[in-house]
Amino acid sequence: MRMRLSQILISFALSAALLIGLEVVTSTILPALGWHEYRLTFNVLIILFLAIRLDSPAVPWMIMALQMIHSVFSIEGWALGTLAGLIVMTSANYLKDLLHLTTAIMTMITVQLFQMIWYVTVTLIICLKISNFDKFGMIIWSFIPGSILLSLISPLIFWVLEQIWRVPSDSGPRGVEI
Repeated sequence: MRMRLSQILISFALSAALLIGLEVVTSTILPALGWHEYRLTFNVLIILFLAIRLDSPAVPWMIMALQMIHSVFSIEGWALGTLAGLIVMTSANYLKDLLHLTTAIMTMITVQLFQMIWYVTVTLIICLKISNFDKFGMIIWSFIPGSILLSLISPLIFWVLEQIWRVPSDSGPRGVEI
């Protein structure tokens, strides 16, 4: 299935609006409720959806744009997240024929796997930047509780994104060609 440019722009704008809404909630409401130690990185879920379900040379540009939006709400730089997003996208492209997100359990397992790739990449780069690998375990551990929660809610987020991008749930592993 091919998408028109107007569909792509509208779908991307809705995805960006979803990300902004989720970032506002995780940046303001969750800390007000006492959740200070861990962050829910919904940008990873949206980028993962795009990497798995869309076939397009525009996906890396979408990843960069989503990371720039995310960086407004986070001290994490957009470049670090974009690099991790591209690594995850490349990994997902190699595994696309094996990825069948037909059940909630498979979606959760796949999301957790790719989140771990993302977080290991980010942690390695952070450790390289600070020249201290002694903190690797502590940094990676700070991502784990949020990643488990994100994996549990990933079927719901992916369903919303399927509605936004008009991707049928049973479209097969290749997704939508743009």
